[in-house]
Amino acid sequence: MSIQDRLRWLVPSALAWFVADQATKAWLKQVLTPGVDLTALNGAILVTPVNNPGAFLSIGAGLDDHARGLVFTVGVALVLAALLAWSLRAKSLSRMELLGAGSFLGGGLGNLLDRLVQGGTVFDFLNLGIGSVRTGIFNVADVGLMVGVALFVAGGLLGGGPVGGRRRI
Repeated sequence: MSIQDRLRWLVPSALAWFVADQATKAWLKQVLTPGVDLTALNGAILVTPVNNPGAFLSIGAGLDDHARGLVFTVGVALVLAALLAWSLRAKSLSRMELLGAGSFLGGGLGNLLDRLVQGGTVFDFLNLGIGSVRTGIFNVADVGLMVGVALFVAGGLLGGGPVGGRRRI
């Protein structure tokens, strides 16, 4: 399978998640008042803006600035570059796996850009739940990351046929 074939699946997926993430963040930064939460569906959706220095569920937020910068900026950039290189060179990936890799790349790039322009933090704003059972605060990039993992795993389990018509062994 050619690199062009792979890019036809990777790039649109990555761009969709990256643009959706950055657009929602830019819009919400303009319309939200700091310290004021918005609720919808009787509190099932809570929009609460925070600048998160950590990763998912604030993991790593307690690291010192230098370590956090190395892990969440340099480390993430290296992981994303490695994923892109692997996605372009792996012997056989299905379209679903490529869409998953693209989703992961788009979400990862959205949060990486935040860290680069916001002093090492990510703008998170969504919190879902019913009553006291709630998620952590997250953003659209985080959804892209999770959808990417789910698509990649599902593509690996279900097959789905590799791009280029070759069967997987």
